[in-house]
Amino acid sequence: MGEAALNLTETAGQDVLEAFKPHEQFSKCLLDAFAVIDMSGRVLKCNALLSLVTGQKTKQIMKAGSLGELLTFDIKGMPLHVTEILNNQAPYRYDDVTGTATVNNQSLNLTIGVFPFIVNGASIGAFVLLRDVTAETNLQDRYKDKATQSITDNLTGLFNRAYFSEYLTSQVKVMESLPPESEQRTMSVIMFDIDHFKKINDVYGHQAGDFVLKHVGGILKNGFRKTDVVARYGGEEFLAILPATGLSGAANAAEKIREAIASFKFDMDGTVIPVTISIGLAQMAFSKETAAEAIARADAALYFSKKSGRNRVSIHNGQDPAPLTPDVLKPS
Repeated sequence: MGEAALNLTETAGQDVLEAFKPHEQFSKCLLDAFAVIDMSGRVLKCNALLSLVTGQKTKQIMKAGSLGELLTFDIKGMPLHVTEILNNQAPYRYDDVTGTATVNNQSLNLTIGVFPFIVNGASIGAFVLLRDVTAETNLQDRYKDKATQSITDNLTGLFNRAYFSEYLTSQVKVMESLPPESEQRTMSVIMFDIDHFKKINDVYGHQAGDFVLKHVGGILKNGFRKTDVVARYGGEEFLAILPATGLSGAANAAEKIREAIASFKFDMDGTVIPVTISIGLAQMAFSKETAAEAIARADAALYFSKKSGRNRVSIHNGQDPAPLTPDVLKPS
């Protein structure tokens, strides 16, 4: 760099430090790392906490050509360059930033705050605050994992019965709060039961039973919409809530699941286990029955499927269980 350019850089740096001067005392109270940078990204001033973030000593930080040489940033896989940070002419915050320290390749979760220094309408540099939220993020992830475990069946990955019951109660309240004429004021429940499950355990062993439960759970999990809630209700029984879905829509969903399980090859270490499922469903009659009564009707329809030969779908329309017929499967 020529002497004139060097002098110009030093002058620009002095201008940035002069702009920062009114805030200097306040910055000493901060509990987060900060850097004062010029428009090239060069660090002109920083606190000791920046050393913890970058993994480099203050002298090394000050010698670097740019903050970007010390840390690289990205948001959801897209690079965030220091030049982009400097483009802000108003205070700005970047959340969910992944920072990587170039000296040791350490990955960090950061929140970055930017306060630009504006002189005569032009940016001359910025005060950059870097909050390391790695520990906080890890703690939140652990809490999320624990929360997920508390409502999830370990074997199948589906929701457990306790969560299902709680969700169903809240969903019924939501539905009943809607106007009677609303198309969204509809909900169906479907009950599933693996056919001859005791025989599977007796013939192939309990490990095979767990194998079947796990794969049936996977088929159920992937076979419904994100708005539907599927749970392991107990043993080899499963339940699904389908909000904003009438009898026809629920019957179509149930029949697809039945076909998917009947055609799936349950191959455990070379042993193919024949598996089918019986299904019963009911559309809830709001204001006329409770959620428990709707489930009881779905259960009665399931029992009808079992009694009628298994591997089939039956419905309960409010009077008696009945086999699924082609006209019900037509789109409503």
